[in-house]
Parts: sequence; structure tokens; C-alpha cells
Amino acid sequence: MKLLRRHKTVLLVLGIYWPAIFWLTHIPIPAIARQSGMSDKTMHVLAYFTLIFLVWFAVSPYHKVRWNRSKVWLVLVVVVWYGVIDEYLQSRVGRSADVMDFMANLFGVAVGLVLLSILGFWSALLTASAVFIFVISNMSNLLSLYPEYHLSTLFHFTAYTAFTLIWIRHMARRGNWHIGLGSWLVRSLAAPIALLIVVKATTLIFDRPFYWPEAVAAILGMASAIPLTFIIFTITRPKK
Repeated sequence: MKLLRRHKTVLLVLGIYWPAIFWLTHIPIPAIARQSGMSDKTMHVLAYFTLIFLVWFAVSPYHKVRWNRSKVWLVLVVVVWYGVIDEYLQSRVGRSADVMDFMANLFGVAVGLVLLSILGFWSALLTASAVFIFVISNMSNLLSLYPEYHLSTLFHFTAYTAFTLIWIRHMARRGNWHIGLGSWLVRSLAAPIALLIVVKATTLIFDRPFYWPEAVAAILGMASAIPLTFIIFTITRPKK
């Protein structure tokens, strides 16, 4: 069976991600994780939310979760048992097996499957990317750990570039590609700007400082996504 582009990409990312999280959970807890300021349980939820997302679309890249199909239950069993084995093995390498960590894993899996039963690939990817941007920006200290490398500025630029590209692809799937250029530009930037406003407006709630360079980097990232879209479209467009 010939694999299409989306399927190949998901399999590649899963092939990197799954071994990576297995390795990270079987070594001494990295200093960056201790310094991140992010709850250990939040990390587990995000890790397994991402895992179930990738596993599902590796198995069924073009369909939503359908609870009356055996495929979803097979995926659920595989990921849940992986979580059990993962926690057990941690107790054999000097780390602790924590029931609450396992429950956080299950919560991430459950949230992911519910989301995937409602949304298709691009809608789910858009939602997941927005959640990750919000969590990293407002619920962790990761962006302030290495100020000498301008990590925060780099994150905002790349994250909002990626989010804008996903949003544009989502719009194209919904038939919003063949409209006037002005209307297309407004729609292309509407969701990314709205996300930036929400993230920055809630900085006070999470006791985070507001830095203008981050907002500027995010806006530049959105702007860079526009020409990137046309480059990607030109490269990937089927030849006649």
C-alpha cells in the first residue's frame, strides 16, 4: 500500500517521539524538567496527549475516532499498557512508579481520544498546537531558562509561524482558499492574532511578565507564514 504524505509524516514523527519519551522517562530526571516550573502531572498529560494523537493518525491518518470500531479500542489498549509498562520499568532504573503519574497519562489519552472523535486531523492539530503554545507560554518557566539564547523570542516566532501555517491549511480544507487576497489575508491572521491576544491577556492570571519582544516575534512569525504558504503550495502542488 502506497503511503501518502500525511501518513509518512505522522509515522516519521511518531518514530522519533515515542523512543524519545521512553528514553526521557528512564534516565534521571533532567535538570531542565525540574527547573521548568511545570507540574509533573501536566507534563504527563501533554506527553500522552501527544502520543495518542500520533498513534491514532499513524493507524488511521484520514479518519476521526469512531468508538464503535475495534481499531480505537486496540489503540487504547496498546497505549494504556505502554503506560503501565513505562511506569513499572521506571521503578527498575532508579525512578519511582507513581499511580498518579499513570492517572495523568490516562487523562491525556482520554482527552486526546475525545478530541479526535470530534475533530479531523487539521482541526485537532490546530487545537493541540494552541494548547501547547498556551501551556508553554503561561504555565512553565521554560522560556526564561536560557535568556542568553533568546529562547523566548525564538519560541514565539517559530510557534506562531507553525500555528499560522496550520490555520491556513485548515482554512484551505474548509474551502476558504479561493477568495480575494485581502479577505484571505485577514482570515489567515485572525486566529493567530486571537491566540496571541488570549495568551498575553492571561499573563497576569498566571503571574507571568508581559514582554513586547515576544509579541513582536509572534507577529513576525505570523507574517512569515504568508510567503511560506505560497512556497509550500508551489512545491507540493501536483504537476499537470
